[in-house]
Amino acid sequence: MSKLIKILLMVIAVTILFGIIFMYQVLNPRLSIIQVNEENAEGIYVSPDGEKSITVYFNGGLIFHNDVTYVGVLQDSKTGLRKNIFLVMPNVKEVRWVNNETIVVNGIEIAIDDTYDFRKK
Repeated sequence: MSKLIKILLMVIAVTILFGIIFMYQVLNPRLSIIQVNEENAEGIYVSPDGEKSITVYFNGGLIFHNDVTYVGVLQDSKTGLRKNIFLVMPNVKEVRWVNNETIVVNGIEIAIDDTYDFRKK
């Protein structure tokens, strides 16, 4: 009987562990897979050469959608490719292009080949 209880406890522990991992993935998605709602666009910022733009979207939060986050999506006008480039909270006070390869968001300089996620500060 004690061997059966040990096996049962092990199965429960593994189930709980996988549940925690699953919930972490659901509640804390990677920046690259965060979906934005096109209706929640807050502003569009075009690069100095006009070939790229950053659209900032209100995201409504990551955890139970009650906290406030903003996602910046970089789009190349020539190729149409889109990439989530930043995630900030609680608001976006400043977005400006320094040059065609660098932006400043709330005083944080970000190369457009890189990303910024406030959760990883």
